[in-house]
Amino acid sequence: MLFQHLLSFLSVISLVAAAPRAASDVTATEWTTDSKWTPYNVGEGYRGACGRFIYPSEFGVAISVEDYQPGLCNRIVSLKSGEKHAFSQILDVCTNCAKGDLNITERLFKFFNPDLTTAPLVGDWELANN
Repeated sequence: MLFQHLLSFLSVISLVAAAPRAASDVTATEWTTDSKWTPYNVGEGYRGACGRFIYPSEFGVAISVEDYQPGLCNRIVSLKSGEKHAFSQILDVCTNCAKGDLNITERLFKFFNPDLTTAPLVGDWELANN
């Protein structure tokens, strides 16, 4: 299982390394704190705002409309909630999230808390690949 997570993470890194960045990309390394995270179900696969399919097996995030810039697509984010830490990828836009808040795939939500009914989770996140 750990090997599968490592392979998934490495494939995400290779996608990000190949993704071009626009000059307007966010480069801040400051943490967004006390962010509210809600789970979202992508069904069997859903094409996110960043143009590729998001699968239920992925650790993916959707950022608020206010935070969104096309140059943020596929960027890696570092997330912390409680004692847990994970890396994910920006794959979509959350139209009902406040600035700084995230929709996170159900799989990622369950990593932080197996009970989906406890939403929202509160955590901190930042861009990890500046």
